[in-house]
Amino acid sequence: MAYTKGAKEYVQEAEQVFARADAAGRDLTASERGDIEGLLDLAESARRVEGQIKNLGQELGAPLTQRMGADPFSATTGGPGDRFVSSSEFKKISDPGSRPQQWSVGPVEVSSSPMMMTKGTLLEGTQSPGTGSGGGLIPTPMVESGVVQTLFQPLSVLDLLPKSQTNTSVVRYMLEGTATNAAAGVAEGATKPESTLGVSTVDEQVRKIATTITVSDELLDDAVQVQTYINSRLSLFVSLEQERQVLRGTGSGANELLGFFGRSINAYNIGSDTPAVGIYKAIVNTRGSANLAPTAIVMHPVNYANIRRGTATTGEYLAGYPIGSSSGSPGVYQDNLWGLPVALSTTVGAGTALLGAFDSAARLYVRGGVTVEATNSHGDLFVKNLVAMRAESRQALAVFRPGAFTSVTGLGTSI
Repeated sequence: MAYTKGAKEYVQEAEQVFARADAAGRDLTASERGDIEGLLDLAESARRVEGQIKNLGQELGAPLTQRMGADPFSATTGGPGDRFVSSSEFKKISDPGSRPQQWSVGPVEVSSSPMMMTKGTLLEGTQSPGTGSGGGLIPTPMVESGVVQTLFQPLSVLDLLPKSQTNTSVVRYMLEGTATNAAAGVAEGATKPESTLGVSTVDEQVRKIATTITVSDELLDDAVQVQTYINSRLSLFVSLEQERQVLRGTGSGANELLGFFGRSINAYNIGSDTPAVGIYKAIVNTRGSANLAPTAIVMHPVNYANIRRGTATTGEYLAGYPIGSSSGSPGVYQDNLWGLPVALSTTVGAGTALLGAFDSAARLYVRGGVTVEATNSHGDLFVKNLVAMRAESRQALAVFRPGAFTSVTGLGTSI
């Protein structure tokens, strides 16, 4: 017997069977007794389900009673309870005789009004005396793909350096320390003047930069994009530390690269000059001492902002108007100074800039690049269903001509 009515209607049908037997002045037949028992079973099942849905509705939709002017879960108003018990999903499990021991109706749409736009899943239950099925309606969230990431400053210094591969743990190069040119005109048969060269060997150790993270393998299994996200973040963390060490690394004592500022490069304080003028003087001095023209400037964003806002005595912006010049032509927005590209980095430190011939006087040697590996064989990770992921890179910084780089200080520390 299919379930298509509410509990009250099934009880009324059972009473009608009794009434027909009474009107005929006879007892109930075996078939009528079976019909009545079936109707009462259905009425009891319907009563339990309707009561649970009404209770849930009162918890979730109490304000709707005031807004709709009636109980939204009342059978007389065609509320969610009515729509649930009349759904095809519920009819499939409504008959106690054919309903399995474990069951689930699946998602059931219970709303016909914009005021009750809810969809839920009735939790599966166990058919046993005195217990109802299911715990309630579970809302399904909309999941936005991807992860909202914490932002870090863009990598800029590493892009200035040429890169080469190495398959050794040490990069060795010859450095000419002194070169005395004694060439001169000589008389026939006279002793020729001797020039001298002072050459030394420099070894740069290949240093490792690494980091790890531990995640559950369920997380990796349930969301494939999570592994791609973690891999990219680990690689970024390694690259950020690599850029810091290229500038400020202290050397072997900390298992770090020896950065530019840790070497015997030129130093220049701008004194009373404006930052723009002071940096120009440092460019000229560097070109004169190293016979190499600087190719880029690494500067703190605060210091570059001060230079970018510089104005002439007439009020015109030296780097171009923010919107357009006084003649209507576009302003200049490239990050550059005195014709050199500016790489913005907070690692260089406010008040300090680094300029030099990055393209020819230094090189970054990389052994293998950034690699990411994962394993569950460390410690007790296997028994805990955890995965350890590791990112690492090995590199060495060679500065062939320290005199081609200058640390410029005295630029100020605030806007």
